[in-house]
Amino acid sequence: MSQSDVIAAPGQPEPAFYRMADVLRITALSRSSLYRRIASGDFPAPVSLGGRAKGWRRTALLAWIEDPVGYRPLTHCVTEIGSAGGRVRRVAVVPARLSP
Repeated sequence: MSQSDVIAAPGQPEPAFYRMADVLRITALSRSSLYRRIASGDFPAPVSLGGRAKGWRRTALLAWIEDPVGYRPLTHCVTEIGSAGGRVRRVAVVPARLSP
């Protein structure tokens, strides 16, 4: 069974974002455990989908499923204005955790 089979129903396209009910079903975590892991940085934080709606990026959820113990979010993300006036996003990645 592949990761795609776990996340998306067979024959259905994979969504770009997952809502809370989907994340709880996929991860088998309780709501309080999920929020505790988000606060400690051990689970990806949701992103705003507009208004009060929040969702998790599919790529972030797959990264956590791939390695839940070693998951580390980005340390910071800085948006700068480029020379042509466009926005450029610079992202610094946290090095992987070392196993004891």
